[in-house]
Amino acid sequence: MMQLSRINHFIKNAYDVTNVQTGFEYWYFKLFNILLDMFEYENLPKGIEKRDIEINLILSGHATFVPLKNGEIFVPHTQIYGYDKYYNPTSCVFANPVINDSKELKIGIDCEVVYNSSLKDSILYIKADSGLNTFIARYSRQLSDIESTINIYTVNARLVSIPVANDDATKQSLVQFFKNLVFGKRAIVTDSSIIENFRNVDINRTSINDGVNDWLIARDKILEQFYRDLGVRMNNPKKAQVNEEEIESNDQMLLISTDDMLKSRKDGLEKVNNMFGTNITVKLNDKFNVKGVYNNENRNDSILSK
Repeated sequence: MMQLSRINHFIKNAYDVTNVQTGFEYWYFKLFNILLDMFEYENLPKGIEKRDIEINLILSGHATFVPLKNGEIFVPHTQIYGYDKYYNPTSCVFANPVINDSKELKIGIDCEVVYNSSLKDSILYIKADSGLNTFIARYSRQLSDIESTINIYTVNARLVSIPVANDDATKQSLVQFFKNLVFGKRAIVTDSSIIENFRNVDINRTSINDGVNDWLIARDKILEQFYRDLGVRMNNPKKAQVNEEEIESNDQMLLISTDDMLKSRKDGLEKVNNMFGTNITVKLNDKFNVKGVYNNENRNDSILSK
C-alpha cells in the first residue's frame, strides 16, 4: 500500500525532464552502469566483486588491494600519495568505519595498486585525470542539455508567445494556467481583469530551422559517439558497407583506448597475484570488442561482427 502511494505521488508530480541537474543524474548513472560491464574478471578472492574494482578505477583511476586483519583481501576507496624517482605513488591510506579498520600502507610492500590507464595517478607532480568520471560527466551533461531542450521545445510548441504579468495576482493565475498547459490539460482563465494586466512576447524563431527531430538526432549522435569512444566501433558511411581496412582506420579516432585500459589492469593484477598468491585474470567484455557495419537503407539495423 505504501509503495502504491509513492507511485501515485510520483505520477502526480511528474518527472521533470527539463531540469538539467535531474537529467544529468539520470544519464550519469546510466552511462556509469554501462562502463561497469566493460571488463570481465575471473578467480576473484572471496569478498571482492568486479563492481568493487571497477567503481574505484572509474572514479579515481586506481584500485588498491589491501589485506585485512582477518586475512581477506579488500578493495576500499584509497588515497595514494608520495613519489618515487619516477613520480609514482609510494603509499596509500584508507579508513572504513564499517569494518573498523584503517591503514597507511606502502605500495609494493603492504598492498598493490591497479590503474585504469597508463596515466596512472599523475604526470610528474600534476594530478592526472586517469579515471573515467569526467568522461561520463561530459556526455551526461550534453545529453541532459539536449533532452531538456527537447522537452522545453515540445511544451513551447503548445503556445506562440510568453506572457508578461504586471502584478502578483496576474502572475499566480498565469502560473496555474501554464502548469495545466505543461501537463497537457485544457486551461481556462476565469478572471477577465487579467487581460488588462499582461502582455505577450512573441517567441517564434523564424531565422532558426531546427526542430524536435534535429535534437533527437543530436542526442542519438552523442550516444553513438560515447560508444565509439569506448571502442564499440560503428560506421555510418554513405555506401551500404565498408571493408575491414576502413573500419580499422577509424580505430585511430577512438578517445578511450580499451587496449591500454586492459593492459593497465593486467599489469596491476600481475603484481596483486604475486603479492597475495591469487590468480585473478581480466579480459575485455565481448560487447566492447565489436565492429559495426551500418546498412545505409536502414540505420537502425546493424550487422555486428567480431
